[in-house]
Amino acid sequence: MLKRTKLTLHIFLLSGLLALSPILSGQEKHDYQWWADAHNWDGVTHWSRYIKRLPGYMGPNALPIPELGNAKTAQRTSLKVAAEYHKSHREMAVNPYLNLDMVVVKDKVALNFIYRPFEYYETDAYIRHERYGRNKDRKGYAKSDLYIGTLIQILDAEKHPLDAQLRIMLKTTSGKDFANGRHTDAPAYLFDLNFGKQLFQSDNFISEISLYSMAGLFVWQMEFDNNRQNDAYLYGLRTDVQLQHFRCSFTFSGYSGYMNMRDKPMAMRYSISTQRHNKTIELSYQQGLRDIIKHSLRLGMAYHFN
Repeated sequence: MLKRTKLTLHIFLLSGLLALSPILSGQEKHDYQWWADAHNWDGVTHWSRYIKRLPGYMGPNALPIPELGNAKTAQRTSLKVAAEYHKSHREMAVNPYLNLDMVVVKDKVALNFIYRPFEYYETDAYIRHERYGRNKDRKGYAKSDLYIGTLIQILDAEKHPLDAQLRIMLKTTSGKDFANGRHTDAPAYLFDLNFGKQLFQSDNFISEISLYSMAGLFVWQMEFDNNRQNDAYLYGLRTDVQLQHFRCSFTFSGYSGYMNMRDKPMAMRYSISTQRHNKTIELSYQQGLRDIIKHSLRLGMAYHFN
């Protein structure tokens, strides 16, 4: 009798779950029915297959242009804390920015950590549709990526005609909200050489003019069946002018993928900084020229530790 009662109870519970399953699946379908209708979903393909891991189809912090350094490994460990603001007529994002240069061997080797802990973003309906975004509200918060790099001094201008530095950097998969094109949720890495040369030095109002360049390879994981990764040539040119109290930098940089699908971001960066004792205050503006958000502003301070 007891066994029959247990069997009846199990059948009753199973029948109830089967009865509820269409309701539950219908609710899930209803939540994203607007997305399915907007993109003519075939009912089979997973939504992640629609999203393109390409800089022109993602947020400004997904695959940003790597910055061009001064080809000189730091003598002191430094931490830069800044705020960034990104804007176009269809998208806006704000985020904190952390950059730690940790000296391992003075003037020779350093570790570099770049982290944007999170971003707040807003987009219009056009951008959400173009990126196959699944956030109906078109705004929210997203955790960002951590970059880990090694900087190795190859040439020193005190002994050679110029400075040269090798950078090896890995992008982790800590960035989230791939469903809305905010981050790739996939690894990437880069290798590049930075070269630096002082062109002019004096005791006048303009005390120094230096030239820097960057050349390398930037690779990130893709999701296309016939293209599992994108290999991009990394390039950049920068000029620094040292004034009495300020240092001005002008940079042209970008990278060029081979898919010709908005994978060739290019930008100009203008920055001004001033150093006081163990602190450097910096204001920079990046103007997107192609396949990247139009305006990016950063204001921050670097602390240099003995």
